[in-house]
Amino acid sequence: MCLFLKYDGPYVPSLWPILGGRQVDRHVWRFDAADNAALDQLMENLAAETNRETLKETLAVHCDQSEASLGLVPTLQLALPFNTLYARRLHAWMLGDLRPHVRMHFQPLVDMTQDGQVFALEALCRLEHPQGRLLSGAEAFHLAGQLGREADLDLECQFMALEAKANRIPAGTPLFLNVLPQNMLHSQWTQRMVEHLNRLGIDRREVVIEVVESERVDPNVLADSCEALRTLGFRIALDDMGAGFNGLSTLAAVRADFIKVDRSIVHGAQGSRVRSVLLEAIVSMAQRLGATVIAEGLERPEDVNFVRDMGISYAQGFYFAQPQLLTEPEVAPLPRQDDSCRSRPRDRFQLTDLMDPWQSIDLRASVPEARQIFQEAPSLPLAIVTDQGQPIGLVRRGKVLSAAARTLGKLCEPVARNLPHRLTTPALARILYHDRKDSDPWVVTSNEGQYLGVIHPMTLIAQMLARRENGSNLHPLSHLPTGPSLRHTLESRLAENQTVCLVYIDLDHFKAYNDRYGFIRGDAMIRTLAELLRHTFVGRPECLLGHIGGDDFILVMESMGPGLTDELLSIMEQFQALASHLYDHEDIARGHFLTDDGLAHPIASISVAVVNASTGRLANAVAAAERAAALKKVGKVEQGSVIVVEGVPPAMIKQQHNHGLGLWKENAIAALADFIGAPRSRDPHALDAWFRSYPFFEMVFELDGAGVQRYPNWINPDMYGRIKAGGVGVDRSEQPYFAHVAEGGQPYVSEIYLSSATEDFCITLAVPLREGSVIDGVLVADINISSMASLTRRFHLDHEAQAA
Repeated sequence: MCLFLKYDGPYVPSLWPILGGRQVDRHVWRFDAADNAALDQLMENLAAETNRETLKETLAVHCDQSEASLGLVPTLQLALPFNTLYARRLHAWMLGDLRPHVRMHFQPLVDMTQDGQVFALEALCRLEHPQGRLLSGAEAFHLAGQLGREADLDLECQFMALEAKANRIPAGTPLFLNVLPQNMLHSQWTQRMVEHLNRLGIDRREVVIEVVESERVDPNVLADSCEALRTLGFRIALDDMGAGFNGLSTLAAVRADFIKVDRSIVHGAQGSRVRSVLLEAIVSMAQRLGATVIAEGLERPEDVNFVRDMGISYAQGFYFAQPQLLTEPEVAPLPRQDDSCRSRPRDRFQLTDLMDPWQSIDLRASVPEARQIFQEAPSLPLAIVTDQGQPIGLVRRGKVLSAAARTLGKLCEPVARNLPHRLTTPALARILYHDRKDSDPWVVTSNEGQYLGVIHPMTLIAQMLARRENGSNLHPLSHLPTGPSLRHTLESRLAENQTVCLVYIDLDHFKAYNDRYGFIRGDAMIRTLAELLRHTFVGRPECLLGHIGGDDFILVMESMGPGLTDELLSIMEQFQALASHLYDHEDIARGHFLTDDGLAHPIASISVAVVNASTGRLANAVAAAERAAALKKVGKVEQGSVIVVEGVPPAMIKQQHNHGLGLWKENAIAALADFIGAPRSRDPHALDAWFRSYPFFEMVFELDGAGVQRYPNWINPDMYGRIKAGGVGVDRSEQPYFAHVAEGGQPYVSEIYLSSATEDFCITLAVPLREGSVIDGVLVADINISSMASLTRRFHLDHEAQAA
């Protein structure tokens, strides 16, 4: 037997000669096989090991030895794409009737506003191989595509799903029916679908046509087909929004009733700022288009709680139930909304911070009792009526004081809106967008629906506008004022007082450092300096700290106080202690680092220029910057960190020594060792009280002697929503912190790294857990740059106090 492959592409697979192929013409390869079984095995190997895209461009034909000797070119006239030949030869069973092989599975969609009740079912294709293996929908349609039978398989699945709807799915439960666009664009398909529904007695309003991502289709053509289906009574859902071909152009063109957000965006969104922003954008667009959002691919409690917080009502995924043959599946209950497991956007504020704890009145109270409440609170316009603590309505002051009703229920009006106290900013924005009319205060409730207080819509609007205005003027890396806002403030200060003190601070040799170590460590260095400056200067009256850009900062003060240079020297020392974790050990040992041009650059040095108006008034920010640049030139000739103070001549103050501020690390390790005495357990809140004494730790977890995590992550309550809960049973034996502690028995301190969980720069610490003289496990903790700066500042002040 012979197999000929014709491939015109530039990347001939290196595996082909290994499998016995030889090139017999410019683009033609020949493979010999002893018999049919050997040929089948050869094709299996080629299909498994050759790039899929290469196989799509490869023509194939097989023949016996005698036919091959007749000539190559006539033989190749009969050639088929390799994938087609492969599928026809090894999967000939798919060329016949598909129905005996199709097994329709059903997965529930749940309504999270109704305690997770089943809202609808989605029909999903499964294909049973003659050997008994069950192919997934993706595998089934990939194989059908190789044989040109995608449309046939799609139709068979639809008809079998509709038969299940007629016979086994109760009325009132919609069926989501996947349809390939290439089928839906044909009017014959629509006619056959309507006839099939009429014959089965299925209400078209209970069938949702789900447009699946399969191929690029003109959105306008697709929109016309969808609109025709809508006029017939069907509803439309867009599948895989955020992935594949169902993008913004399709969303804009197709008037969908449902938008299903792809798993790639939903899964782990609470741990990714990018995914959470994309999800917020999709939800916001859907709200404006009048579509209902369904979150797909939910597998973990954290994901479920996150999409609930986003205001998404409908969900689907393995967390609730896997696809199965049954049409009445058991669905897992909604997870408990525990702060340690839930996630929220970093810029989130608490509704309870803006809430007024207005008076509530129990429904069973008498009208005279209600009158007394209003008489004792003359400024109270209304009160919330509760039943066993849950708000059910409101009563107004005027009605209670003047009405002759015998029961409070007769005076009760419905509340304008109930808000869960953990509602996110995007969800609030959507609610405010839709509730444009004036209304009474909204009621804030707990997880259990208990009344907490009221909040005024205008208070929310003012809060969000203030956050938006302030947030847009903060540097994304340091979160300090920057850009036009900073320049405007600086000009205003100079206009009011031309003798203000301006302190310009920047990192020496930062471009060389960035070139040598990369922008991730460069960003970490900028953040380190920013946090040290923040802990020293932010919060002082008449003092403004700003981030000019890059590695440049500015401090605006009313005057140059007597202790300013000492504080700046202290920051230099603290910076050196922390920045040592941003260099390679050999560079630290040398005291400098080398760039590709062979030049040496000092370790962690800072230049400071203090413009104090001693040489003349400062007309504007441009003039101040020019004078600062001249002072910096004076300081740049010196090695190491230096402060240059404006004067005649300028005064230069050099950092002389470091007070051993690396002690912050030893103190942090000692603090982690104190956790060994804490009541550690499977309770995710077991260490909440402990974190109050050690607030600089973000998270702590424990590994056993084999490196497997024993308990869930214990998260600092201030970090809820930024770090994922869970982790039990995860094998971390390959992590350097476990290997270092387990092998040497010594504490471990990592280099600074960018955390994927918090998107902040962190250091990992680890200490051994001992059972007698044997290391029984490892206790691990994360600490971020802000906390490191706080610790460094704290230990510096301790040192100064001891010296005094």
